[in-house]
Amino acid sequence: MPPVVSFITFPVSATFQKDRESARADIAEVAKVDGIVGTYVGLQVEEEGAKHGYLISTWESVEKLKAFRASHGEKFAGILNKLASGEIQRYSFIGSSDKIPEPAFHSPVTELIVGKPKAGSSGDAFKAAALKMSDALNAKGHACAIGEDIDGSGAYLLAAGWSSSKEHWDEIAKHGDITTINDEIKSIADITVTHVSLEKRT
Repeated sequence: MPPVVSFITFPVSATFQKDRESARADIAEVAKVDGIVGTYVGLQVEEEGAKHGYLISTWESVEKLKAFRASHGEKFAGILNKLASGEIQRYSFIGSSDKIPEPAFHSPVTELIVGKPKAGSSGDAFKAAALKMSDALNAKGHACAIGEDIDGSGAYLLAAGWSSSKEHWDEIAKHGDITTINDEIKSIADITVTHVSLEKRT
Protein backbone atom coordinates (compact mmCIF):
# COMPACT_ATOMS: atom_id res chain seq x y z
CA MET A 1 0.00 0.00 0.00
CA PRO A 2 1.34 3.51 -0.82
CA PRO A 3 2.50 5.52 2.20
CA VAL A 4 0.10 8.00 3.79
CA VAL A 5 1.54 11.34 4.91
CA SER A 6 -0.13 13.74 7.32
CA PHE A 7 1.30 17.18 6.49
CA ILE A 8 0.72 20.14 8.80
CA THR A 9 2.33 23.58 8.55
CA PHE A 10 1.79 26.84 10.43
CA PRO A 11 3.43 30.16 11.28
CA VAL A 12 5.28 29.46 14.49
CA SER A 13 4.38 30.96 17.84
CA ALA A 14 6.78 32.19 20.51
CA THR A 15 6.17 28.88 22.31
CA PHE A 16 7.51 26.89 19.39
CA GLN A 17 10.49 29.19 18.94
CA LYS A 18 11.50 29.39 22.61
CA ASP A 19 10.73 25.85 23.80
CA ARG A 20 10.91 23.69 20.70
CA GLU A 21 12.11 20.61 22.61
CA SER A 22 9.07 20.66 24.89
CA ALA A 23 6.81 21.00 21.85
CA ARG A 24 8.51 18.05 20.19
CA ALA A 25 8.11 15.96 23.34
CA ASP A 26 4.38 16.73 23.51
CA ILE A 27 3.93 15.71 19.90
CA ALA A 28 5.94 12.52 20.33
CA GLU A 29 3.82 11.52 23.34
CA VAL A 30 0.55 11.97 21.46
CA ALA A 31 1.98 10.13 18.45
CA LYS A 32 2.46 6.83 20.33
CA VAL A 33 -0.54 5.26 18.63
CA ASP A 34 -1.28 2.27 16.46
CA GLY A 35 -0.46 2.61 12.79
CA ILE A 36 2.03 5.45 12.89
CA VAL A 37 5.30 4.80 11.06
CA GLY A 38 7.22 7.97 11.86
CA THR A 39 6.77 11.51 13.16
CA TYR A 40 8.87 14.49 12.09
CA VAL A 41 9.05 18.00 13.53
CA GLY A 42 10.86 20.84 11.80
CA LEU A 43 11.37 24.53 11.27
CA GLN A 44 11.85 26.35 7.99
CA VAL A 45 15.55 27.01 7.35
CA GLU A 46 17.06 30.25 8.63
CA GLU A 47 17.84 31.61 5.15
CA GLU A 48 14.11 31.55 4.38
CA GLY A 49 13.18 33.29 7.62
CA ALA A 50 12.47 30.31 9.91
CA LYS A 51 8.86 31.48 10.16
CA HIS A 52 6.95 28.24 9.60
CA GLY A 53 6.83 25.00 11.55
CA TYR A 54 6.11 21.57 10.11
CA LEU A 55 4.61 18.46 11.66
CA ILE A 56 4.78 15.51 9.29
CA SER A 57 3.84 11.92 10.06
CA THR A 58 3.71 8.76 7.97
CA TRP A 59 1.02 6.13 8.46
CA GLU A 60 0.38 2.52 7.58
CA SER A 61 -3.01 3.34 6.08
CA VAL A 62 -5.67 6.01 5.68
CA GLU A 63 -7.83 4.10 8.17
CA LYS A 64 -5.14 4.29 10.87
CA LEU A 65 -4.77 8.05 10.34
CA LYS A 66 -8.54 8.55 10.57
CA ALA A 67 -8.67 6.46 13.75
CA PHE A 68 -6.00 8.70 15.31
CA ARG A 69 -7.96 11.80 14.41
CA ALA A 70 -11.10 10.34 15.98
CA SER A 71 -9.42 9.29 19.23
CA HIS A 72 -6.70 11.94 19.70
CA GLY A 73 -7.79 14.80 17.45
CA GLU A 74 -8.91 17.15 20.22
CA LYS A 75 -5.73 16.74 22.27
CA PHE A 76 -3.55 17.11 19.18
CA ALA A 77 -5.44 20.24 18.14
CA GLY A 78 -4.73 21.76 21.55
CA ILE A 79 -0.99 21.19 21.09
CA LEU A 80 -1.09 22.68 17.59
CA ASN A 81 -2.88 25.78 18.79
CA LYS A 82 -0.05 26.47 21.24
CA LEU A 83 2.57 26.09 18.54
CA ALA A 84 0.90 28.18 15.84
CA SER A 85 0.55 31.95 15.63
CA GLY A 86 -1.79 31.91 12.63
CA GLU A 87 -3.58 29.70 10.14
CA ILE A 88 -2.84 25.98 10.32
CA GLN A 89 -2.77 24.20 6.98
CA ARG A 90 -3.39 20.45 6.87
CA TYR A 91 -3.17 17.89 4.09
CA SER A 92 -3.28 14.12 3.89
CA PHE A 93 -1.20 12.81 1.00
CA ILE A 94 -1.02 9.31 -0.41
CA GLY A 95 1.98 8.21 -2.42
CA SER A 96 1.70 8.52 -6.19
CA SER A 97 4.69 6.32 -7.09
CA ASP A 98 6.74 3.43 -5.72
CA LYS A 99 9.08 5.88 -3.95
CA ILE A 100 8.62 6.31 -0.20
CA PRO A 101 9.09 9.75 1.42
CA GLU A 102 11.16 8.76 4.47
CA PRO A 103 14.60 9.04 2.80
CA ALA A 104 13.80 12.66 1.87
CA PHE A 105 12.55 13.38 5.39
CA HIS A 106 15.77 11.93 6.86
CA SER A 107 18.00 14.22 4.79
CA PRO A 108 19.77 17.20 6.40
CA VAL A 109 17.36 19.51 4.55
CA THR A 110 14.05 18.52 2.98
CA GLU A 111 12.64 20.47 0.05
CA LEU A 112 8.85 20.60 0.31
CA ILE A 113 6.72 21.67 -2.64
CA VAL A 114 2.97 21.90 -2.17
CA GLY A 115 0.86 23.04 -5.07
CA LYS A 116 -2.42 22.91 -6.94
CA PRO A 117 -3.05 23.00 -10.70
CA LYS A 118 -3.66 26.42 -12.18
CA ALA A 119 -6.97 27.22 -13.84
CA GLY A 120 -7.04 25.39 -17.16
CA SER A 121 -4.46 22.79 -16.05
CA SER A 122 -5.28 19.33 -14.77
CA GLY A 123 -4.17 17.41 -11.74
CA ASP A 124 -2.95 14.65 -14.06
CA ALA A 125 -0.64 17.09 -15.87
CA PHE A 126 0.77 18.35 -12.56
CA LYS A 127 1.23 14.79 -11.32
CA ALA A 128 3.01 13.76 -14.53
CA ALA A 129 5.43 16.70 -14.27
CA ALA A 130 6.06 16.01 -10.57
CA LEU A 131 6.79 12.35 -11.36
CA LYS A 132 9.30 13.45 -13.99
CA MET A 133 11.01 15.64 -11.39
CA SER A 134 11.01 12.79 -8.87
CA ASP A 135 12.58 10.40 -11.38
CA ALA A 136 15.21 12.98 -12.42
CA LEU A 137 16.23 13.75 -8.83
CA ASN A 138 16.33 10.11 -7.77
CA ALA A 139 18.54 9.36 -10.80
CA LYS A 140 20.97 12.01 -9.52
CA GLY A 141 21.06 10.52 -6.03
CA HIS A 142 18.53 12.81 -4.32
CA ALA A 143 15.70 10.96 -2.59
CA CYS A 144 12.38 12.26 -3.86
CA ALA A 145 8.74 11.16 -3.61
CA ILE A 146 5.38 12.68 -4.46
CA GLY A 147 1.85 12.32 -3.14
CA GLU A 148 -1.64 13.60 -3.82
CA ASP A 149 -4.14 14.87 -1.27
CA ILE A 150 -6.92 12.45 -0.36
CA ASP A 151 -9.16 15.06 1.26
CA GLY A 152 -10.31 16.68 -1.98
CA SER A 153 -8.17 19.84 -2.02
CA GLY A 154 -6.48 18.95 -5.30
CA ALA A 155 -3.04 19.54 -3.78
CA TYR A 156 0.13 17.58 -4.47
CA LEU A 157 3.30 17.20 -2.40
CA LEU A 158 6.85 16.73 -3.66
CA ALA A 159 9.49 16.01 -1.01
CA ALA A 160 13.19 15.86 -1.91
CA GLY A 161 16.30 15.43 0.19
CA TRP A 162 19.33 17.72 0.04
CA SER A 163 22.41 18.56 2.07
CA SER A 164 21.29 22.22 2.09
CA SER A 165 18.88 24.57 0.33
CA LYS A 166 21.86 25.98 -1.58
CA GLU A 167 22.58 22.56 -3.05
CA HIS A 168 18.99 22.41 -4.33
CA TRP A 169 19.17 25.75 -6.14
CA ASP A 170 22.65 24.97 -7.47
CA GLU A 171 21.40 21.68 -8.93
CA ILE A 172 18.53 23.42 -10.72
CA ALA A 173 20.95 25.94 -12.22
CA LYS A 174 23.48 23.28 -13.19
CA HIS A 175 21.25 20.66 -14.81
CA GLY A 176 19.19 21.67 -17.81
CA ASP A 177 16.79 18.74 -17.52
CA ILE A 178 15.86 19.70 -13.96
CA THR A 179 15.48 23.35 -14.97
CA THR A 180 13.12 22.35 -17.80
CA ILE A 181 10.95 20.20 -15.54
CA ASN A 182 10.94 22.88 -12.86
CA ASP A 183 9.70 25.44 -15.39
CA GLU A 184 7.04 22.98 -16.57
CA ILE A 185 5.76 22.51 -13.02
CA LYS A 186 5.58 26.27 -12.45
CA SER A 187 3.63 26.72 -15.70
CA ILE A 188 1.08 24.09 -14.66
CA ALA A 189 0.64 24.74 -10.95
CA ASP A 190 0.70 27.38 -8.25
CA ILE A 191 3.34 26.10 -5.85
CA THR A 192 4.98 26.93 -2.56
CA VAL A 193 8.59 25.85 -2.18
CA THR A 194 10.31 25.71 1.18
CA HIS A 195 13.21 23.95 2.86
CA VAL A 196 13.00 22.42 6.31
CA SER A 197 15.31 20.69 8.75
CA LEU A 198 13.21 17.80 10.06
CA GLU A 199 13.87 15.82 13.21
CA LYS A 200 12.42 12.34 13.58
CA ARG A 201 10.57 11.96 16.87
CA THR A 202 9.03 8.46 16.67
